[in-house]
Amino acid sequence: MSAEYQKQILEELEKVKSSWQKRKYAFEIEIISIDSFGKRLEYQKEIQRCDEELQRINTEIESIKQEIYLMKNQLNTTHFSGSSSSILDKSEIKPKIGIVTALPEEYAAVIRLLKNPKKVYSPGRSGGRSYHLGDVFTEEGGKHTIVLCLASMGNNGAAIRASLLLNHFPDLEAVIMVGIAGGIPYPEKPDDHVRLGDIVISNGKGVIQYDFDKETIIETVHRHSSRPPCPSLIHQVTLLQMGEMLGEKPWLKFIDQALSEDEQRPSIDKDILCDSTNPSIVIQHPQDSKRKDGEPRVFFAPIASANKLLKNPIKRNQLRDKFEVKAVEMESSGIADTTWNHEIGYLVVRGICDYCDSNKNDDWHSYAAAVAAAYTIALLESIPVPKL
Repeated sequence: MSAEYQKQILEELEKVKSSWQKRKYAFEIEIISIDSFGKRLEYQKEIQRCDEELQRINTEIESIKQEIYLMKNQLNTTHFSGSSSSILDKSEIKPKIGIVTALPEEYAAVIRLLKNPKKVYSPGRSGGRSYHLGDVFTEEGGKHTIVLCLASMGNNGAAIRASLLLNHFPDLEAVIMVGIAGGIPYPEKPDDHVRLGDIVISNGKGVIQYDFDKETIIETVHRHSSRPPCPSLIHQVTLLQMGEMLGEKPWLKFIDQALSEDEQRPSIDKDILCDSTNPSIVIQHPQDSKRKDGEPRVFFAPIASANKLLKNPIKRNQLRDKFEVKAVEMESSGIADTTWNHEIGYLVVRGICDYCDSNKNDDWHSYAAAVAAAYTIALLESIPVPKL
């Protein structure tokens, strides 16, 4: 299917989406003035049907956008155009580490850093069977073979895709979720202040699924399960932290490589933090002795996850104060549950692209995806390959 034909389908889907949105809005207006319980119930069902159709259409739109993005990168990125494709031979290919991304730009950033990338397919009729295999050479001269897959947005989609990944590659020992996230600033505490372009890695507390709760009139009780990340990967992150204290930052050398030719770190004037209750007030970032201009700071902390896109800075701050999280995203609790169920490890590496507020936009997406990919490759590069 050509990119032009896909764009035509997108245009038609957007028209259908608009029609369903108008239909939903009409029912929402009508239901306000209706006294009949039966009629209200009928309209509520219609609104629910509209929501289901809109969700289905949005899924189709996102899938086509991902295909167009990847087709574009296949044409413009030497790693893509130079890679071959084949049917997966499970007897020959047994990677130990899998990487999952939720967005095409995250996927592309990782592929740009893999050596010898190769597209493979797992035989079958269902979706979720396309992968990229690639190598990461270690500091000691060894080699890790990595399998990379693209999931959809949301914890449900990530969990399903990770389950397929683990079925197709049963020898995997760990899965790393790599991509972008909203950051949680703390201007009152400079040492904990996360900014755009920074990196957040899940620590021993793992992922906090903040939409898994019991809600009553009086209170909301969080019921998330604690799924700690892979101990060996956390240990390796700790060693990288120690190296950073000695001035070693191996991930920096990979950032530019993870960006396409027309991408770069946004200017500092695009790192705008607004007041949580009054978005017209701009908050100045605090002075931070641990920061260097043009470089991401690396944080090791819990990460909040839910099946919702957070654009509420008040909720963001509540999550920070309650759980000490430093990033918010939409996939990692699905990864944590899936890997726990398969009795293997996981880790989350996130680049910060926004502050979960009304200023949320795409300006930092590519750079945030690149720093997350860069740190992941530096981490894998530092892990020795066991000698047989």
